[in-house]
Amino acid sequence: MKKFLCVLLVIMLSLVCVSALAQSNTVSAIGTATISLEPDIASFSVGITTQDTLVTTAQTANAAAMQTVLNALTAQGVSQDDLQTDSYSVYPVYSYETDTPTVTGYEISNTVTVIVRNVDQLPSLLDAAVEAGANNVYSLGFQSSETTSAYDQALKAAAQDALRKASMMAQAIGRESGATISLEELSTSGDTYTSSRTYSLDSSYATPIETGMVTVSAQVLAVVELK
Repeated sequence: MKKFLCVLLVIMLSLVCVSALAQSNTVSAIGTATISLEPDIASFSVGITTQDTLVTTAQTANAAAMQTVLNALTAQGVSQDDLQTDSYSVYPVYSYETDTPTVTGYEISNTVTVIVRNVDQLPSLLDAAVEAGANNVYSLGFQSSETTSAYDQALKAAAQDALRKASMMAQAIGRESGATISLEELSTSGDTYTSSRTYSLDSSYATPIETGMVTVSAQVLAVVELK
């Protein structure tokens, strides 16, 4: 009996909602659209980590090692404008052999972000950085130079999808969609595919890279008059 009453209550609530919708003067719907692009720009971070008992020695070694990596990248055609220091850190190295930790040296880490304008060149640039001495390579990502125009297309398609859904919802209650009262952009930008996988530092062979696709998505909320 209790189960029957629960089912009856759900049906009654559903009927009330449909009745309220039928009497409403507007209908709202969210439209979505996604466009896939082949990436033509890549980026990755490359770093050097050095240790020494003296901080100045560790810094000098780090600077020399990083310069060697940067020279290798520019020799492959990377512009200076596409090289940017991402982080630089100095940490003490502790020994825990006694009850009181003691500083035994210092660790220096220097990271540079590399923008790759020719995706086909990415494997050779990764290998060049590793061969030059880089001991950290990560944050590999892809994007497209056509993202802005693709987002405009997706936004238009999302608006059309929202209006289509609003029309279908109106028909479901025996009415027709009328004038569009408002269109609201719910998304603000396209999505960029980024990979955070760690790649092998063995540079004895070309690093295999799968670029995948960049997806650009948009969402629009439409409020439409009911006739």
